Order: sequence, then structure tokens, then C-alpha cells
Amino acid sequence: MANHIYSYFEITFKSEEDCNNFAEWIGLDPKNENITWGERIEACCNIMMDNLYPDNEDTRQWWLDNVGAKWMYFDDIDRSTDSSIIINMTSAWDFPEALFYKLSDYLRNQYEDVAMTVTFDDEGYNFIGAAASNQQFRDVDYFHPDFDELDEYKDEDDCWTEEFYEEMSNIKDELLQDVLAFIQQDLEKE
Repeated sequence: MANHIYSYFEITFKSEEDCNNFAEWIGLDPKNENITWGERIEACCNIMMDNLYPDNEDTRQWWLDNVGAKWMYFDDIDRSTDSSIIINMTSAWDFPEALFYKLSDYLRNQYEDVAMTVTFDDEGYNFIGAAASNQQFRDVDYFHPDFDELDEYKDEDDCWTEEFYEEMSNIKDELLQDVLAFIQQDLEKE
């Protein structure tokens, strides 16, 4: 199993005001010129984690039990539109699924018509996946490649080809569409 898992969260709010309130809650102030990009990312990570987990412990077991990964740090956090925020993170060993659920619970309780989508991949492509959450439903789906069946995607040096990465990207997109369809289907049943 590879160590680094890359996760790409996008949170979309009903309004710019809701997005602004969440940005303030996590300490995201891109207009603050007295802080470097790295300091802003670290501050947002710390503020969001402290807000979500006020009684957190900095132990390996606590992280595994409460976040779903051995450790985690933010790679980027920013506004992608007036009403959405992206959070890109790296975690160890696994997708931080417990954090996904914790953040989803918080968002659902604080904001009306909020939605979150996530895609993630293991650096060695041992698994890839997607997750989605809306006001009422959420879903997570994983794909574990059978590397024996993927030999066609290796070059003469036994390295993955561009076609392999395109195939993994396509599968990740399909997983995201599947989880979105699932939560939307459940909404239509209501």
C-alpha cells in the first residue's frame, strides 16, 4: 500500500453569503496580505480541524479513529467561485473518510442546500474513489484496480503509460457520477 492519498474536496453553497461564513469559520481570508500562501493553508487546516474536533488529540490512534488517516495536511484551500470552496489535502494510508462524514455533518447542520464532492487517489493507484454529500444523503465509492488486467497500460520499461492515467481519471470521473446519481436518486424518492 502506498502512503500518500490525494483528496480533492469541493463544497458548494446555496449563496455567496454562506460561502463567506464558512470561509470565515475556517480562517480563509485571501485578502490578508500579511500572510503567506503557506501560512494561510496551515492556518486554515488548524482552524478547521480545531473547529470540527475541539477535543482533538495529536496521536496516531486519534487520527485513525476520528479522521480516518494516520495524518493529514492541506495542500490548497481557496475559493473556486463566489459560492464554492476547494480543499485539497494529502493524507497517509487512506482517504480521510471519517473527516468527510464529520465535515458533511457540520455543513448539513449549518447551511441550507450545501453540497460536497470529493475525488481521491492513492499515489500508487492501489485505489481511487469519489464521495458526495448533499443536505440529506451521502455516498463513498472505491475502485481497486486489478493490476494483472492492466498490463496493456505498461510500456517497454514496465512503466505506466499516459493511457493508464487517462483510464484511472475516467474511472474516477465515473465513480463521482455514480455517487452523485445515487444521492440525487435518493432525493427524488423523497
